[in-house]
Amino acid sequence: MKLSCSYASAPKRPTCNTSYIRDMFGIDFETARTVIARDVEIDYRPGRIVLFVGPSGSGKSSLLRAAAGRLAGGVSLDDSFDDSRAIIDTLGPDARRAVHYLGVCGLSEAMVLLRTPGELSDGQRYRYALARCLASESKTIVADEWCASLDQVAARVINYNVRRLADTRGVGFLLAGTREDIIDDLRPDVIVYCRGGGVVDVQNMSQPQPRGPISFSHELEICEGKLSDWPYFAKWHYRGHGIGPIRRVNLLMHHGRKVGICIFGFGPLASAQRNRLFGLKGKITSARARLINENFACVSRIVLEPTYRGAGIGGLFLRRACEAAPWPWIELISEMANLVPFYRSAGFVLTGRSTCASVKKPDTSAGRAFWGKSNWTDATYAKYKKRTRHSRPAYCIRDNR
Repeated sequence: MKLSCSYASAPKRPTCNTSYIRDMFGIDFETARTVIARDVEIDYRPGRIVLFVGPSGSGKSSLLRAAAGRLAGGVSLDDSFDDSRAIIDTLGPDARRAVHYLGVCGLSEAMVLLRTPGELSDGQRYRYALARCLASESKTIVADEWCASLDQVAARVINYNVRRLADTRGVGFLLAGTREDIIDDLRPDVIVYCRGGGVVDVQNMSQPQPRGPISFSHELEICEGKLSDWPYFAKWHYRGHGIGPIRRVNLLMHHGRKVGICIFGFGPLASAQRNRLFGLKGKITSARARLINENFACVSRIVLEPTYRGAGIGGLFLRRACEAAPWPWIELISEMANLVPFYRSAGFVLTGRSTCASVKKPDTSAGRAFWGKSNWTDATYAKYKKRTRHSRPAYCIRDNR
């Protein structure tokens, strides 16, 4: 598309004050115009990202509006969404479809799905706004002051996610902002540098390379953790604080700060899905329990700080944690995996669905050799049974040999 943008310097309504300024500075309001750009050629189509960047007052927002006005059916990320409903109710009647759109935007935390838009943080509101635009099924999304209110990590994650959406879903983006530190993760197809004074430079980027990890992935480290690290992350997990006996804890660190946790525990000794896959039959004897625990471990928890979600970091973290684990087979039994297939990038395969109603409380006296030390009590187990009576979690398995 070819863009030209200018506006008259004359006020909409002449007043004594505007006349005073006109006379003082010798401005002819009949003819004076401010030129933003003239005949600027921009190659845009759905699936491409155009970034208008420049200092405040350089005309990038005006040029963005001119570009958006040339397109039919675009939606604005900046549209207000004052809604008193839970966000899961705002993207249509189909809950699975709503969770799908929220999940691809990195907003799949179960407790957050029950909040209203006004209760979200700035980063979450950006993700939610993206999900709303995607749910509209528009092929062009427009946003001004792009990521202006976000910290560097949140901005990088969201821009990485936008590039992924453009590549995988054919959604186009017209974005304007002052930040150039987002370019490495956004990887725009076209950058329009607004210099001010009518000077505009258009840079068509080379053919995008296959999408790699997020730009700060080399800054992330995995180290060994402890059970005492879990309470910090528990508030972001839909199952809360109570967990069974653990076997291994890994932490994801960013510049010395804990941003993720992966906990390995014992899977249920009686598992219909495991029995079917591996041909296990008969009663659970000491020998069979020992065989299961020597060859299988179960991912009890995998949690990231919300800021880091939506950029493939969780899947990469889970993969690396599993690769360092000593067990030949890793199980993942997760209700969330039914809605958000995060397990795929970590090398897990969905084989069926289990039922939590059949899980038996570990016997911490006679069965301690099978399970290890357990923090389950009769009261916590009763709550677990009630909470999971309708659950049908996905059963996923990873060949870790």
